[in-house]
Amino acid sequence: MKILDVRKVRKQFGALVALHDVDLTLEEGEILGVIGPNGAGKSTLFNIVAGLDNPTAGAVYFRGRSTAGLGADAVCRLGIAKTFQIPQLYPRLRVEENVLVAALYGHGSDLATGRKDARDWLAFVGLGAKADSPADSLSVSERRRADLARVLATGAPLLLLDENMAGLNQAEVDGVVRLLREVRARGRSLLVTEHIMQAILDLADRVVVLNYGEKIAEGRPADVMRDPVVVKAYLGDAVV
Repeated sequence: MKILDVRKVRKQFGALVALHDVDLTLEEGEILGVIGPNGAGKSTLFNIVAGLDNPTAGAVYFRGRSTAGLGADAVCRLGIAKTFQIPQLYPRLRVEENVLVAALYGHGSDLATGRKDARDWLAFVGLGAKADSPADSLSVSERRRADLARVLATGAPLLLLDENMAGLNQAEVDGVVRLLREVRARGRSLLVTEHIMQAILDLADRVVVLNYGEKIAEGRPADVMRDPVVVKAYLGDAVV
């Protein structure tokens, strides 16, 4: 069953067409990778799905319901939550409080339940010992894990992970891949954009490739990575 259906989504910024009639679907329990060179339109697509921006044309459906006219807060409560390339934590709040905000306003939890959920999700992502630390004391890797705990605390069944592994070393990337597999095992569906190709190969069931705002390939990760059109988009004619 489809949890997400993106139909002919187009986004223009003046004369610039950032997305050109992009289609994609995501099944319940699936991990779909969205990849492409810088400027391909990946973050624009994620922002539209998350309700942070509106498409110029086309539509987004979550479990058959159109998200047209819904802001990011309503889309989150509907069931779609997004991390950011640069985690947007509240620096003066404790780590637990950052996750608590997501539980209260994204999931509608009461205070006691929200606090328990915040602690549980922080333990799940490996930050249980940091719950009482100020958010601005976290390392890059810890900030990304805290951001993941926040979207998990919203209760959203569909998570959009926008370069959640950027800036991490190989051991940290491997840890995040294992963590995201466990997130899927707990019933979430994932839409992931990432520049670390090995992580996508290890994680995604399918991959969609964007280039200059257009979908140029779709399929199993290993097959897509061998597609000459995809190789050319990343590396140029000389390599092909």
